[in-house]
Amino acid sequence: MEKIELKVGDKVFHKSDYTVIWVIERIDDSEVFCSTLLKESKKLLKENFSLVSIEKVDDKSPSIIIGNKRGSNYF
Repeated sequence: MEKIELKVGDKVFHKSDYTVIWVIERIDDSEVFCSTLLKESKKLLKENFSLVSIEKVDDKSPSIIIGNKRGSNYF
C-alpha cells in the first residue's frame, strides 16, 4: 500500500464521493478533520474521516476555465 503524505491545507476526496473536494484542517493519529463549502447554499460543512478513507486530489491534473474574458474590445 502506497503511503500518502498529507498536510493541513491539502485538498482530498472521500472515497465514497469524488464530487466533493474537502480541505484538511487538522490531522490526528488516525483521523483527518476536513471542511468544504457548498456552492448552492454557501454553507460550510465540517467532517472527520479515517486516513484510509480519503484520497489526495491530484493537483497536476489539467483544469479548464470557462468564461474568463480578458476585456477584448472589437470594433
